[in-house]
Amino acid sequence: MNEVKKHIAILCSRLDLPGGIERAIVNTANLFAQKEHQVTLVILDETKNSFYPLLPAVQVIQQALSFGITPEGNVISRKIKLLTDVLKLRKLLKYLKADLVIASEYPFAAAAILAGARKISKVVSWEHHHYYELQRNVFWNKIFRLTYPRLDSVVCLNDDEKRLFTSINHQPIVISNFTEPAPPSQLINKLILTVGRLTAVKGTDLLLATAKIVLNQHPDWQWKLIGDGDLKEEVMRFIEKENLQNRLIIQPPVSHSIISEYQNASLYVMTSRNECFPMTLLEAQSVGLPCISFDCDSGPRHIINNEENGLLVEKENISLLAAAVSSLIINGEKRNLMSEYAEKSIRQFSPENIYQLWKKLF
Repeated sequence: MNEVKKHIAILCSRLDLPGGIERAIVNTANLFAQKEHQVTLVILDETKNSFYPLLPAVQVIQQALSFGITPEGNVISRKIKLLTDVLKLRKLLKYLKADLVIASEYPFAAAAILAGARKISKVVSWEHHHYYELQRNVFWNKIFRLTYPRLDSVVCLNDDEKRLFTSINHQPIVISNFTEPAPPSQLINKLILTVGRLTAVKGTDLLLATAKIVLNQHPDWQWKLIGDGDLKEEVMRFIEKENLQNRLIIQPPVSHSIISEYQNASLYVMTSRNECFPMTLLEAQSVGLPCISFDCDSGPRHIINNEENGLLVEKENISLLAAAVSSLIINGEKRNLMSEYAEKSIRQFSPENIYQLWKKLF
């Protein structure tokens, strides 16, 4: 039976940043377009630029709408802004007449419901953040509680998040992120890799403390950190203070494709305090990198099978993380076995497997 093609509109914020959420949105929009659906990316922010390349078939509409979530103005003016932006979104969604509206941020999902989008489209939220990571004020928590039960579904990235959303929507489902296969790393370089924003939520401070231990124990190894963010200056000062120049390497994300960076490494380490379904772990495993991560709430445990394709340690426990990294530096045989398992286990997150889950939702 031929698949019925849909018009799919994805509501998202800016895509010009090199982040996992941005990559997941672009990857998914491109996948839908490859399957010959009509795809419209509605960027509700200040720029229509995308850090990651979009296929020409993906239509992009950009309209800056804040829905009153802004430091400017006062309580009254922000409520007026919410109302006026909801009316603008209503007009836009009526124009698009999409079969499915996917909102990638909770304010966009709420605004779509307030705009009456369900009269013309199926409306779902697509939850990229851990349930407890985003702090909503009293007003927006009420809006959240009012609108989310009226969504056709909540798309979660793992079963832990699905359980958390069950209390507010009767139709949560799990559709994970996906990644493309790539030629494997040879695991011959004495290099540890981490990719991520230099922020507290990504555990940059925890990474620095761990790197100090690991690099002092294994002076012939290097640790590369690819990212930018609020803690960049702190990282630079730490490198100078601890005399780790050319051993703890910081590199800005300058290209949309860094698969060669994964292929040049032998271990991947994640130090996040919160994650939902991190793209970097998928990308690392796609080239067979053993991954080591804190067992933070909900995310890494759905990608890393402990002692099989990587290691999970107690969250925010620096000494345990350093010991785990050191154990795989010392044991090359275990690294190779984990690499083989990683290449096999990542197949479940292939584009085709994940597309079949989206297809059921359509």
